[in-house]
Amino acid sequence: MHFNNQIWAILWKNMKMTNMKEFGKELFIPSITVFVLLMVQKGEQGTGKLFMSILVPVYIPSCFVGLCRQLLVEYVNEKSNKYRDLYKIMAWFITYIIKSLIIGSLILITLLYKMNFQQSLEIVFCFMLFILAQVGQTLLLSTFFSNSQLAGEFGSFFQTILSTFYFASLYQMEYLVFICPQSIISFYLMNILDNNNVENITFYCILSLSIHLLAYYFLFNLLEEECMKSRKCLWRRQNKTDYVQLEDQMEMRRQYDEEGLAFTSIEIVKLFKQYGDVVAVDNLNLKIYSQQILCILGQNGAGKTTILNILTGLLEKTSGKILYFGKSFDKKRDEIQKLIGFCPQENLLYDQLTVYETLQYQSMMRGIDSNSDIDMWLNLMQLQQYSNYKTHELSGGNKRKLQIALALVGGSQIIFLDEPTASIDPESRRQIWKILKDIKQINKTLIFTTHFLDEAEELSDRIAIMKQGQIKIYGSSENIKKELEVGFTLTFGNIQSSEQQSQIKQLFNELECSSGSQLEYDNIKYILNQNQLFSIVERVYELSNTQNIKIQLIQNTLEAAYLKLNKDNLEDDKIIKEYSFPIKSTNDIKTKQLFQISALLYKKYYVLKRNFALQLMLILPMLILLLAYLFGYQLLQGQTQIQLFVSLFISQSFSLNSSIFINTPILERELKIRQQLKQMGMSQFTYIFGTFLGDYFIILILTIFIYILSLQIEMLLSSEQLLITLILFGLSIISFSYAASFMFSSNQSAIKIFPVFNLLFCYFLPQMIELQLQNQFTELFAYMFPLYALNLALKDDRQDYSIYFIVQFIFYMFLYYILEKQFILFENRQDLQDRNNKLQIQNIQFGYTQNKQVLKSIDLQLSPQKILSLLGPNGAGKTTLIQLITDCLKSNWGSIMYNENTIISSCQQSQGLWEDLTAEEILYLFARIKGSIRNVKNEISQILRILSIKGKIVNMSGGQKRKVALAISLIGDSNIIILDEPSNGLDPISRRNLQNMIQAHVQKRNSSIILTTHDMDEAQYLSDNISFIINGQQPFPQQSVTQLIEQYGSGILLSIRVKNKEALDQVIQAFPQNQKEGLLIVIKLGNDYDVPQTIRILKNLCQEDLIGSFTIKQANLEQVFLRQCRKQYNED
Repeated sequence: MHFNNQIWAILWKNMKMTNMKEFGKELFIPSITVFVLLMVQKGEQGTGKLFMSILVPVYIPSCFVGLCRQLLVEYVNEKSNKYRDLYKIMAWFITYIIKSLIIGSLILITLLYKMNFQQSLEIVFCFMLFILAQVGQTLLLSTFFSNSQLAGEFGSFFQTILSTFYFASLYQMEYLVFICPQSIISFYLMNILDNNNVENITFYCILSLSIHLLAYYFLFNLLEEECMKSRKCLWRRQNKTDYVQLEDQMEMRRQYDEEGLAFTSIEIVKLFKQYGDVVAVDNLNLKIYSQQILCILGQNGAGKTTILNILTGLLEKTSGKILYFGKSFDKKRDEIQKLIGFCPQENLLYDQLTVYETLQYQSMMRGIDSNSDIDMWLNLMQLQQYSNYKTHELSGGNKRKLQIALALVGGSQIIFLDEPTASIDPESRRQIWKILKDIKQINKTLIFTTHFLDEAEELSDRIAIMKQGQIKIYGSSENIKKELEVGFTLTFGNIQSSEQQSQIKQLFNELECSSGSQLEYDNIKYILNQNQLFSIVERVYELSNTQNIKIQLIQNTLEAAYLKLNKDNLEDDKIIKEYSFPIKSTNDIKTKQLFQISALLYKKYYVLKRNFALQLMLILPMLILLLAYLFGYQLLQGQTQIQLFVSLFISQSFSLNSSIFINTPILERELKIRQQLKQMGMSQFTYIFGTFLGDYFIILILTIFIYILSLQIEMLLSSEQLLITLILFGLSIISFSYAASFMFSSNQSAIKIFPVFNLLFCYFLPQMIELQLQNQFTELFAYMFPLYALNLALKDDRQDYSIYFIVQFIFYMFLYYILEKQFILFENRQDLQDRNNKLQIQNIQFGYTQNKQVLKSIDLQLSPQKILSLLGPNGAGKTTLIQLITDCLKSNWGSIMYNENTIISSCQQSQGLWEDLTAEEILYLFARIKGSIRNVKNEISQILRILSIKGKIVNMSGGQKRKVALAISLIGDSNIIILDEPSNGLDPISRRNLQNMIQAHVQKRNSSIILTTHDMDEAQYLSDNISFIINGQQPFPQQSVTQLIEQYGSGILLSIRVKNKEALDQVIQAFPQNQKEGLLIVIKLGNDYDVPQTIRILKNLCQEDLIGSFTIKQANLEQVFLRQCRKQYNED
C-alpha cells in the first residue's frame, strides 16, 4: 500500500508540475506535422509523395524526441542524486506515457481520418506499443549517463538517427529496421500508405518493447553498482518501516557521552574517502549528539559537502564506519534514511506547486497522511499565511524556510542543512536561526555548514573546523577561541610618552601574550584570553586612572579564530603590494573594434570545440546528407525526383544547422552576457558583425561539404552555381535565425523547435500551399523564407535567385537590429558635467506596473576611488537599481549620469558565463573586449592565483563561478565596477582575500565601486559610503559608515548568560540598566564606558560562579541594518 501511495504521489506531483505552456511547445512539432499531413492526399504522386516519404519515416518519430529528451534529463538528474527507487522509475514511466499518448493521439487521429485506413485497430495497437517502446528506450539510454545535460543532447541525436534506419528497407535490410521502435513504426506506416501489408508487425513491436525493458533492467543492475550498495535491488520489494517504531528502538539504544548529558546520534569512525589520487576525507573520527547543533566549517574543498553526502547516503565512502543510534548505516540504510532530512544549498522547489502541496507531496513520499504534521511545520516555519502561494512567489527567506520544512516533514530525526541561510538578508537569517533553535528543542539533531561565522557562533553547540579532509579543531565556540587564544583585544590609546609604552609592554611581557601591530602612533593592541584579562585587571585599572590612558576592550569573534587557523591561506598586504600591473587600454575606436571582433571569434571557436550539442548540430546535417546519398539517391528515377530529393535533403540539412545560429543570441540574452558586453563598450554593430562572422565560418563548412558531395551527383545546377547559391543563402539563413530568435525566451526550446519549424513551416508548408493554389504566392514566399528560396534555386537553373537572398539578408538583419535595440539595449545614461563624481543618480523611479512601484525617488553619488554600498533586505529594490544602472531595465523617471568615456563592468547575482570555456580563456576574452593591450596575461595569471581559480566553468562550484564573475569585472581598467553580492557562497578565507583584492583595485586602478551585500561585516570593512534602500525608498541620504553607526547604532552591548534564577538578582544589581529574556541579560554600554571597572565586575561574577558566559559586541553596521530592515518587514 505504501509503495502504491508513493507512485501515486509522484504521478500527482508530475501532473501538477506540468507547465502547459512548455507542453504546448512540445505539441508544436506534431501540430505542424499534422497540418502538412492534412494537405497531402493518399495515393498522391510526385512532390506530395516524396514529401510523405520523408515526413512519415523521419518526422512522426521525431514528434516524440522532445518528450523523451525531457524524460532523459529529469530522470538522469534524479538518478545522479541517488533517487533511484522502483516507485520513482514507475512514476516517470507512466507520466511520460500519458504525455506521449496525447501527442500520439493527435497524429493517429489525423492519419486515420485522412487516409481511411482499414486496419484501424492494428494501427492503434502498434502505435501504443511504439510509444511504450520509445519510453523504455529512453530509460535504457539513461543507464549510460550521470550528466543530465549530456544525456539530453546525446539522446536527442541518437533517437533522431534511429529514425533513418527505415531507409535500410530500401536495400532489403529489414533486420536493421526492426532494431528500434522508430524505424519499425516508420516502416509500418509507409507500407500502409502504399497499400502493402506488413506481416508480424505486432510481434516486432512487442519484441522491441521487451528488448528495451530487459536491457534496461540488466544494465541498471550491472552498471550501477554504487547504487546497489546504497539501495536494495531495483526490483526487490522494500519492507515498510514505521519511523515511530524505529524511534522506540532508538530510545533503547541511546548511548550517553562521558558527561551523561546527551546521547550519541551519529558516530563516525575512521571515515576515509578518496577520488583517484585526491583524498577528500582523511580518517575522520567524530561524535554528533542528539538535541544539539553541530556546525562544520572549512574552506571550499575542505571536505564538508563530501561528509554530508556520505552521511546522507548520496555518496559511498572508501572505508570507515558510520553508526546511527548505535546501528550500522551500511546494514540498516533503508531504515535510517527514513529518519534523515536534507536541506540542500540551493532551493530545489517545484514552481507549479503551492507551499502546502509541496509539503503534502513530501509527506506522501514518506508515507505520512496526516495533515496535522504539515500544519505544525507551517506554523513553526511562520509560513501558514503563505500556504496557498506558489513556491516561485515566495521571498528568498521564505523559500529557505520551506526548504528546511521539507527536510523536517515526515518524522525526520536528523537534519542536514547545507548553508541554510545562503543569499538572504540578516533579518531573515535571524528568523531562521530562531526556527532552528526551536527545532533543536524537540529532540532533533542538526548538522549544518555555513560560510557565516557569526551564524556558526550563534547556533552551534559544537563546531568542527576542517582542513584538507581532517578536523583540525572541535568544540564549542568559546573553547575554540580559548584554545586559539583569540578571546579579547585590549587597546591602549592616547599614549603620550615612551615611558607609558614601556610600562604597558612590561605588563604584557610578564603574561607572554601576543601583541598586534601598532596601527597608530599612540595605540597598542594586545590579544588576551579571559584568564589573562582577569589577571591584569587591577594593573589596567591603575594605568587608566593614573596615566590617563584610554582603554578599549573588544571581544573577538569566531572569525578571528578561523582566520588564525587558516592564516597560511590568507593573503593580506601581499595582495595590495603585488596587484599593481599597469593596465593600458587602447583609445583608438577601430583598434578596439578589431580586438572585440577577434574576441567574439575566439569565443565561437572554443564554444564549438567543446560543446557537444553544437558539434552534433554541425555533424548531424552532414551525416543525414551522406546517408541520403548512400541509401536513397541511387534508387531515384527521373530528373524531377532527383531534384526534389536534392532540394529536400539539402534544405533539411540547413534547417538542422540553423539551430547553431539561433543559439548564440538567445543564450547570451538569457545569461545577460549581451548587456554585459554593451556595458564594456561593445557597440551593437561590433557585436552583430563579430557574431555573424563566427556563424558564417560554420555555415561555410556545411556549404563546402555539400559542394564536394554535389560533384558526385547529377544536378540541374552546375557545381559553381550551387556554390554561389549556397554562399548567398548562408547570409540569409543566419540573419533569418537572428531575427527569429526573438520568438523564443529559452535557448533549449529554440534548439528543439526552430530546426523543425524551419523545415516544416518555411519549406514544406509553402510548397504544399503552392500545390493547392497553383503557384499564386511563389514570389511572396521566396522573399519571406530562405529555405523556400533555396528550394526554387536548386530546381531552376534559368533564373538568378541571388536577389531573394540579398533582400532577405538586408531585411532580417535590419529587423534583428531594431528588435535588439528596442527590447534589449536600453539607454538610461546621460552625460555628467560634475567632474567630482563618476556617477550621479537623480530622482530615479521605476515600477513594473502603475500599482507596483519598486523604486521611488532614489538619489546617489559615486566619487572617484570610493566604494558605495547599497544595503537593504530581500525585495527592497537593490538589484532593480543595479539593473537600471547597467541598462538591463529602462527607468520610468529620473536620470542616471556618467562621465564621458565611462566603461562599466559588473558582477551580477546570476552571472552568465560561457560554460565551455576555462576561467583563463574567459578573462582573456573580456580583457580584449575592454581593449586591454598591455600586461593582460600577467594580470590574468595573478587574479587566478589570488582567487584560486582554475579549470572549465562547467566543472566549477557556485563559489568558484562567483570568483570568475568577480574577476571579469576587475580585469582591465573599467571606471565603474558594479558588484552585486560578490562574496555570496565563498568561504571566509576566500571572502577576505576577495575583499582585499577589491580594496587594492580601487587604490591602484582609480576605479569606483558600487556594492550590494548581505554581509554587514563586508560592507563595514569595504565601504566609504552607504545608502539604505527600504521598500524602494531611501530612509536617509547616503552617509559614511561612521556617521551611520554613531547616529543609528545600538552602541556597545554586553550580554550575560546567568547560570540560574537565584543569581539573576545579583547580576541585575551589578548592571541596573538592562533588558532580560529568561537567563539572558543585555546591557547597553556607552561608547566611553569604564572598561577596567566593567572587567572587575565581570571577574567577580565569574569567581562567584553566578554567570556562565558573557559577550561584548561593539557598535556595528548590522545594528543599523536590523533597525532599518524591520521597518520593511513591519510594512509588509
